[in-house]
Amino acid sequence: MSETEEKEKFDLKHTFLIGLMFFPTILAWEMYDSQVSISLYFYLGSLALVGLILGLDNLLGLIIQPIMGNKSDNTRSRLGRRMPYLIIGVPIAAIFFALIAFETSFFMLFLFIFCFMIAMCFYRTQQVALIPDFIKTEHRGKANAILNLMGGVGAIFAALISLLIVDVSLQLAFIIVSVIMIITLIIGFLTVKEQDAYAYQLCLEMDTEEGAESKEDIVRPGLIESLKDIASEKDKSTLLVLLAIFSVYIGYEGFRALFTIYGTEVLGMTRGAAGGMLLYASIVFLLVAFPSGILAEKFGRRLIIKIGLVIFIIAMLLAFLIQGTAILFIVLILIGIGYALVNINTLVTLWSLAPSEKKIGTYTGVYYFFMYTAAILGPGIVGTIVEVIGFTYFFLVCALFLILALVFMLLVTREEVQLTEEEKIARKKFIEKLEK
Repeated sequence: MSETEEKEKFDLKHTFLIGLMFFPTILAWEMYDSQVSISLYFYLGSLALVGLILGLDNLLGLIIQPIMGNKSDNTRSRLGRRMPYLIIGVPIAAIFFALIAFETSFFMLFLFIFCFMIAMCFYRTQQVALIPDFIKTEHRGKANAILNLMGGVGAIFAALISLLIVDVSLQLAFIIVSVIMIITLIIGFLTVKEQDAYAYQLCLEMDTEEGAESKEDIVRPGLIESLKDIASEKDKSTLLVLLAIFSVYIGYEGFRALFTIYGTEVLGMTRGAAGGMLLYASIVFLLVAFPSGILAEKFGRRLIIKIGLVIFIIAMLLAFLIQGTAILFIVLILIGIGYALVNINTLVTLWSLAPSEKKIGTYTGVYYFFMYTAAILGPGIVGTIVEVIGFTYFFLVCALFLILALVFMLLVTREEVQLTEEEKIARKKFIEKLEK
């Protein structure tokens, strides 16, 4: 095999090792969402307040993560530009995560939660950015799929720990997650040598070249300007897709944040059993995530997203009409399918709708703005409505936001722009420049 062919090979080793470090991040967040909601509800007794606090991590992420991502882009050290932040952030996050289970008052609980959130936001962007640092453009689709699969494994582990350990000892369950976070960081530190990453080496070369074009040379319109451009487009497909994304995440984040409370308060389950029920959705998401991308390529992303929303809605309505633990098995399987079909294809749809290569970065930023804003507001909105009309309407409230998302998607008339071959080449080059 020639040297060129060797370089073009998919770097499975580093993809897996980076995914291994990503796995406990999702494990911790899933445990946080399913179990901390119960602790907060014990002190506050208000679904609206619980939802408000659970949405706080997304607000902090919206503020902190872009800053830390930019900071790491400009970091140069013998450990690389991402790893120093992981070495600091992961242990601090692990310590405060474990402490959450040892709270003795609402003040201590909120303090530990807030410190955990800050620590997670400190390194999350850098952790994901290791993929494009090591993996070249033509293989990033596969690498991202593996990263999502490892995240799915984290969600499965969270459900299993909830199911098997939480009711025995909440403290032990949280300590296990923290230990896993530290162990995977050590493995990553010893095996992922960021100095060897091709993107980092390229950055070092560019630093030494006088007048080299840098990432800052790329003109990126501000958020408000970008939203105005999208709103002024004659075809409203992009705006409608964004509104659909916003509605989906209002319903989905509300579901995730309050599901464990629903299981304990309405169905009489233990907190461990209620959190463990999410295992079924996580396993199904893991199985459907990769095929959903293949189906979208074959039949069109709009169609697959709409099918996913229909399945999602059917699941929520089933849970509302037939309330009980038995039906939840079917409901959560359907939720896993529906969420995979929607989640995997929405960002790619927005990329395809970008009118020029210079808009791809902008569209990505706008996507995350709508997603994070919905994730911030979702638990609070769903919690407030449910508190007013009754917890038995929990799944119906979530379904209404998914129905609204489906209406927006039905109004979308296209899923991509027509580009010349020159524009396609320019778009590819711009994506490569963005991801360096």
